[in-house]
Order: sequence, then structure tokens, then C-alpha cells
Amino acid sequence: MSRQHWKKIALGIGMSSLLLLAACSEEDKEQGAEEPKQEDVEKAEEKSKDAAPQSNMELSMEDIGEIKEAEGIPAEDKQAILASFNQYIEAFNQEDIETYMKVISKTPINFTYEEEEKYVKSIFDQVDSKRTTENTTIINYAGKKADVYSEITAVTTDPDNGEKATRSGRQVSVFHKDSDGNWKLAAIFFIANPDEENGEAEKEE
Repeated sequence: MSRQHWKKIALGIGMSSLLLLAACSEEDKEQGAEEPKQEDVEKAEEKSKDAAPQSNMELSMEDIGEIKEAEGIPAEDKQAILASFNQYIEAFNQEDIETYMKVISKTPINFTYEEEEKYVKSIFDQVDSKRTTENTTIINYAGKKADVYSEITAVTTDPDNGEKATRSGRQVSVFHKDSDGNWKLAAIFFIANPDEENGEAEKEE
């Protein structure tokens, strides 16, 4: 597996469209990698705003500050939201694409259902990637929308040579409650740890 291809896969920690955009490095640009169109980015941003009109649900990863659980979350919803988040993590770790896609929204904010399925299948086919989470907390709740904060670390192994790369950072996973009362993952906002902001995954010996 080429170093450039390996680098892109190692960076893949969340939703395909969002994090492939974030993973574009200067090296990618020099090699002629296609950049997302500005109009597509703007459409995604507008869609995100429309999906969460409540003022208390406006999300800014830059201004999260102290992590506190949102007030007034019904016990049943809290259990269901966290169960959906855990399904998202566990199904990925077990490379269970069917279970993984069951928790993904069919009407997402900043990616498409089909893109996500294709991307995750490619990860499962090419590398071994495992995620661990800490400090998982529902930081915003508004009836049919919830933001779940978590500190996530992904360790990705290249099966060709055993090389490992670690990617970690803070993530907010946005869940929407569908018409059947199920909580589905609709968007992810991820910020890499400071030493990884330039898109270089930390190598493990």
C-alpha cells in the first residue's frame, strides 16, 4: 500500500465526506487531489443550520469549554442516545457494516448515506482500524436532536506491513430522532489533538 494511500486511510476516523475534507494536506494538493467545491461546502453548512434551528443547539467545537451533561434529558432518551453512539463505535470495531449502517441517518447533514457505506466498506477491506472512546457525554439535547461529545482515539494498522498510526481528538456526534423514535447519527464534527492538526498521524513503533 502506498504511503499516500495509507496516510489517507489512517486519518479516517469519522464520517467520510467531512473527514476526508479535513484530511487534505498540502501534499495532497501538490499531487493533484481533487478538492471539494466551495458550493458543496456552503450547501452542507446551510443544511446543518436548517436541521438545528434551536439557539441552544448551535454547535461550535472551538467554544465547547467545560464538558457538562445537558439538563433535562429523559432517562429513556439518554439510554437510547448512548446506545446508538456505542453501536456506532462497536460495529465499526467489529467491521460489521450491516449493524454500522443501521445507526446512520438516511437523511444526514454533511455526508450521504451511500458515501458513508462505500467509505467504511473500503476501510474494512484495506486496514484494521479500532476506536476507543473516553468522556462520552450528551452535551446538548433538544427533544429530537442531541450532541454527543467524546474523546476518540483510532489506531489503524496496515495489514501489508503491520505499520500502525494513531489519530485522536475531540468529536461531537450529532444524533437525530427519526419518526420511529430511533436515534440516528446525522453528522460528526471532529477536531484533532494539537500535535495532529496538520494531518500527520502519529506513528507507533
